[in-house]
Amino acid sequence: MKIITLANQKGGCGKSTIVLNLAIEFALQQYRVIIFDTDPQGSCYETAEIRDDQGETAQIKVAAIYENLYQAIEECEKNYDFAIIDTPPHDNEVVTVATVCSDLIIIPVQDSPLDIRSTKTTVNLINEARKLNPNIEPYFLLSRIQTNSVMARELAQVLKSTYKFDILKTKIANRMAYKYSLIYGQNVSEFSGKDSAAEEIRSLAKEVLSILDR
Repeated sequence: MKIITLANQKGGCGKSTIVLNLAIEFALQQYRVIIFDTDPQGSCYETAEIRDDQGETAQIKVAAIYENLYQAIEECEKNYDFAIIDTPPHDNEVVTVATVCSDLIIIPVQDSPLDIRSTKTTVNLINEARKLNPNIEPYFLLSRIQTNSVMARELAQVLKSTYKFDILKTKIANRMAYKYSLIYGQNVSEFSGKDSAAEEIRSLAKEVLSILDR
């Protein structure tokens, strides 16, 4: 089982939205997926309940985990292809465990100087975790951005030069489809497969798979 963690100790960067869209996208491709929702806000868990009520066919499991994350991972390891961890916007023991256990860590960052500066704590946490697990692959993901803007390009350069982590080629724009789809417990591919948001999520899923297959 491959473990993907979405982490950024700044709130409002779209972690839960990306977790849900990526997990459902993998499920649509017939992968077995579990989400560990470690954020007390419970957005992923609540969305999974909506999916069950709507009878969506792509199956994902969501477990609300606020302690003993490592034990939960061990118990699920043989039953799933991917575990995707949604973390809260603050540091605690669960976030530390999620970081150390990860194969891939995605750090969503908005195209704002303040957001870029705020990632420092998350970067430091990952660098400490890599002392225990040097195989962790950390990547920034530009999230909720204005696509093809000069600001987004310039801040991406600053982000990479400041923190030395690679940036995913896929970018997630600030699109209404991400909000509307989750009202119905769907990801953007289910909601409108031809929408630009659906293309972004399919691209992200493909890129993530290529990283984990290396």
